Amino acid sequence: MADDTRVRPLHGLSGEATINGKTVLVQWTRRAARALAQQPQPLFIELELYFSCLVKKFVHFRAPRNGRPVSWVNDRLAIFFRPVTSTSCSWEKAEELGRQPETEINTETIKRIAPKRVELDYKNGAFCAEYFL
Repeated sequence: MADDTRVRPLHGLSGEATINGKTVLVQWTRRAARALAQQPQPLFIELELYFSCLVKKFVHFRAPRNGRPVSWVNDRLAIFFRPVTSTSCSWEKAEELGRQPETEINTETIKRIAPKRVELDYKNGAFCAEYFL
């Protein structure tokens, strides 16, 4: 299911998507554009906002799970936002799992938050990205 089903054509090195009713500017480098064009499948970018002992931002390149809505930037690129919180805050658990156990957040307050901008690049044979709130 898509948050915004309009697929925008690739024009220049930027596009827009919609998350939580807000416009998100997505910008990419020429390297990323070339890599996207060579991908056999569209690239999904997960923008994770992780509330734990500290608030952290992560970017993952993976398809959404559990029917999470995505927003298409163009026919090769989609983004989605995933706010989560830790279910505990212990050093032992973090060392065991690589991070704290998590659960997704789905509150009215969280539904008002959306990234403002995403920057995508392709370096050393891999996609990399950063997003800004």
